[in-house]
Amino acid sequence: QHFASLGEDAPTWTEIHGMLCALAAGPHEAGETPPVDYAHELDMPVPDDVAAALDQLRQRLVTQLLGGETVNLPCLLDPYQEEDGQDLASWCAGFMTGVFVNEPLWYENDEETIVNLLLPFILISGLDEDEELDALWDNTQVVRQMALGIPELIEELFLCFHGPDEGGEPA
Repeated sequence: QHFASLGEDAPTWTEIHGMLCALAAGPHEAGETPPVDYAHELDMPVPDDVAAALDQLRQRLVTQLLGGETVNLPCLLDPYQEEDGQDLASWCAGFMTGVFVNEPLWYENDEETIVNLLLPFILISGLDEDEELDALWDNTQVVRQMALGIPELIEELFLCFHGPDEGGEPA
């Protein structure tokens, strides 16, 4: 409700969920879950109670991932559906916002693996304007397969950073 009251420049629930998933699945220094300055990351005021609620949701996502549960996205896994901030492209853009919070840590141990795992998020978000990605986007069958695999990719990324062989090859 807080973000909805801020108008159209504020992130949607779908975008926020994507960001929280990245923050939950991604790397943390010294294995700790650091506090996130949501006001800074979202470039808008975030009251303490809203930040606390976001931290609780992030922790719930971590608990889900630790339990091996698949994260359900608040949108359809259809990369071509456009629904003004409530679609998979918006969720992926939110996810990438979460990646950018600690971007150097994401690529620190195995850059090639992480780049490959993040490809669907980058492609579907539309954040990177690259001719090769544009050509890939035109292959609707491959892009739809990528989209359907996103819940598993979240788990795989989580295992890359928090699995038994933390920092090693994904299981």
